[in-house]
Amino acid sequence: MKRSSILENRRNSVNPYVREQVNLSFQIVDRIHEILKSKGLNQKDLANMLGKSEAEISKRMRGTHNFTIDTLVKIEAAHDAPIVEVCYEK
Repeated sequence: MKRSSILENRRNSVNPYVREQVNLSFQIVDRIHEILKSKGLNQKDLANMLGKSEAEISKRMRGTHNFTIDTLVKIEAAHDAPIVEVCYEK
């Protein structure tokens, strides 16, 4: 597929810090999708489990809003599946 030079120029001008934030956000959402799929669940199920509206979860799963650490911990605990891993230097 041919890439638009206009879009490529925009993509290349994005602050590397912002690019990293966006990449991490999408990795988290992808991981949550994996967990839900493996359990046969959907976003509505996740919303019910967290006591949130489906619209609120949808915003987070689209990447327009971030999950809080508290919410990520609740998802991990409810599904017994890790989402975020913290690495330490040896």
